[in-house]
Amino acid sequence: MLKIKFIGTGSAKASLKRNFTSLLINTHSEKILIDCGEGISRALLQQNIELNSIDKIIISHLHSDHFAGLAGLLTNFKLNGRTKPVNIISHQLNLSFIKNFLLSSFIIPERMNFEILFEEFFYEKEFIINDDLKFLTRQNSHFDKYKIYNESYKISPASPSFLFTHLDKKIFFTSDIGSANDLLLFSEPIDTLLCEITHIHLNELADAIKKLNPSFTYLIHIPDEKEKEILDFLASQTFDNGQIVLTFDGLEVKVF
Repeated sequence: MLKIKFIGTGSAKASLKRNFTSLLINTHSEKILIDCGEGISRALLQQNIELNSIDKIIISHLHSDHFAGLAGLLTNFKLNGRTKPVNIISHQLNLSFIKNFLLSSFIIPERMNFEILFEEFFYEKEFIINDDLKFLTRQNSHFDKYKIYNESYKISPASPSFLFTHLDKKIFFTSDIGSANDLLLFSEPIDTLLCEITHIHLNELADAIKKLNPSFTYLIHIPDEKEKEILDFLASQTFDNGQIVLTFDGLEVKVF
C-alpha cells in the first residue's frame, strides 16, 4: 500500500492557510519527502510527523519554496538525535548547488551525527527509490523564462516532472510547470495525477484530464486568491474522468 500525505499545498506566495507545497510518500518500508520549502520542519511537526522518520528527500527544483527549508530540516534532524543516514535526491544539475547551500548554512558533515547521502537522477533514466517505488523524469517548461540567465549566473535549468511507478500503477507528479503542454509529457496511462494549479488555466486542466483519464486528480500548489475560482469551476463541471480533489494541508490519501 502507498499513502501520500500533503504536508503543504500552497503556492510560492506565503499564506496563513497553506504551507508551501510538499508531499510525504509512505511505502511499506520508507517515508519519502518531496520538496521542503521554508517552514517544513514546523509543518511536519504540526501534522505529527516525527522528523527523524523521514528516510529520503527529493528536491524537484531550486525555487525557494521547494528547497529553502532543507538546511533547517537537517539541523532539526541533528537536534532530535538522528543517527540513521538520510538520502537527498535531485537532478544531477542541482546537486552541486545543494551541497554548497548546505555547507554555507553550516551543515558540516563532520559535525552531523548522521550521514547525508546524495543521489542524482537524469532525464529519461529510471531511478529506483526502493523495491516498491521508482520514477522517470522529463524536463518541463517551468524554467524556460530563465534560459537567458543561465550562462550569466550559472543557475541550474533542471525542472522535472515525475512519473512514479508503484507496482503496476502510475502517479504523475507535475511539480511546477510552465504551460498546459507539460501535462502531456507522459503518454502512459495515468492512475493518479498530482497537478499544480498555479501556472495553468482551469480549462487547460479539464482538457488534460480528459486525455490522461486518471482515476484521481489531486490539485496542489494552490494560491489563496485562486481557491474560490477553482472551487466554483469544479462545481460547474461534470467530469467523467474520475474524482478531482482540491487538497489541503494534512490530507492523507491511500493511492493504491
